[in-house]
Amino acid sequence: MWLFLMLGIIACLFIFESRRTGTYSVSGRMARFSKGLDRLLLLLPLLAAAVFAVLFLLVLKGRFYERLSHAALVLACWLYAARFYWMLLSFFKHKWIPAMSVFGMTGSVAAAIVLTPLDRYVDLVHSYIGAGSILIGGALLFIYYAVRLLFPPGRAAKPEQP
Repeated sequence: MWLFLMLGIIACLFIFESRRTGTYSVSGRMARFSKGLDRLLLLLPLLAAAVFAVLFLLVLKGRFYERLSHAALVLACWLYAARFYWMLLSFFKHKWIPAMSVFGMTGSVAAAIVLTPLDRYVDLVHSYIGAGSILIGGALLFIYYAVRLLFPPGRAAKPEQP
């Protein structure tokens, strides 16, 4: 139960911080790196999906729903962690964004580490809610991409504050 609460808090913090960072421009020296990392974070899940598809078809046999929901949930946790890291680097001059980003990144990495072993994931999540656990991973991935589309970084930029 604590894990679901933590994932919910991370998703809410992600929505809040993404909305807030959409109103600021990226810090000057980090703009080029930030743009590259932002593009990488959009494309990396597609590459991961291709790799998982090959693994599911050729290597990993059995326990398909457990493995699929596990892959979606852990991928979502790592995506949130990477995005919070991006926010930390891109908006380090602003007051609360780095603090909240460190909190969100730490929580996301902790959740990903706890859930990475498949057997522990089955004990903590899959055995608790069964095949419905794929909905949690899917919902987290949906929230990630919906927020990315609704609140693109730095589009409604305010002038840099000294």
